[in-house]
Amino acid sequence: MRLLVVVVALLFGCRSEPKPSQPKPQPVDRKAEVQRSAAPDPWATQTKPDDPPSFAERHKLADEACPVVSGPYFYRIEKGGKTSHILGTRHLGVSLAKMPKPVHDAIASAKLAVFEVAPGDDSDLPEQKVVLRDALGADLYKHYKELVGEQTAQMLESSAPSVAVLAMMVMYEDVGAMLDVEIERTVKEANIPARGLEASEFQDRLLNKILDLRMLKASVEHTKDRSELEADSRNDLKEYCAGTDEKPGMDDDMREDLLASGYTQAELDKIDEEMVFARNADWIPKLEKILQTGDVFIAVGADHLTGPKGVVALLQKRGYKLTRITK
Repeated sequence: MRLLVVVVALLFGCRSEPKPSQPKPQPVDRKAEVQRSAAPDPWATQTKPDDPPSFAERHKLADEACPVVSGPYFYRIEKGGKTSHILGTRHLGVSLAKMPKPVHDAIASAKLAVFEVAPGDDSDLPEQKVVLRDALGADLYKHYKELVGEQTAQMLESSAPSVAVLAMMVMYEDVGAMLDVEIERTVKEANIPARGLEASEFQDRLLNKILDLRMLKASVEHTKDRSELEADSRNDLKEYCAGTDEKPGMDDDMREDLLASGYTQAELDKIDEEMVFARNADWIPKLEKILQTGDVFIAVGADHLTGPKGVVALLQKRGYKLTRITK
């Protein structure tokens, strides 16, 4: 997740387009939020024909796909008379303001906040950069430029493959809405102690391992055009906000594309294991110690909560009662 924040800062902090300010996350009137999303957007700006979508366009897409989060991956955790809460987040595209009131109440009443990575734990892992033009080859590099635009491709001319992959993934994401970052800021302003479940460097090493040059080539090869990137972001955002995605790890379409690029089923299973399931298992003993005090608010990626190997199921096997709260 930290690497994702770095990518966003790299790609959009240096552009001529003004970076959107993030609203102070707090409960809001839902009707007012919807009306606000329909108002003229001050982030709009003139762009070159092949530039990525503007902040205004991304923000509009996010508000259309997700006016509010109607089915949050949000659970009450109970055991031994102690109560805590866990929220499955989406790292980009959803603001805290779109969450229902129980989420805000749980944050406000927490005595400890827990994230995947502790606030302030910023990795300084050196990037293993490649020259994209040479690494991808003429045809794939030409298509990569078509997908991300000439300006972005030039900015990433020498970069880590993981950064190049993530740059494609966030093309249509509302980068002004970072749910984890907003929760971290809310917690800090409320003077609530915070800690992490793993190190930022661990996450960056894992992303660099999985999102390598081979993955970059496969991603570029099997992405037809920008409309596919837009549809992927829109559909994923809709599913998250409705709370209907119950399958952790890679979806079927991504598996099919990677298999066509030469990955084996065993390799794809290993990626899911390393990216999701092994981390879930590693977090459980840490969470059990943390949950002994009660009044804890936990925020981790929603993909980590679902399925038989998800955090919810693993905690239930250890005698915790988890109740999903959606309103």
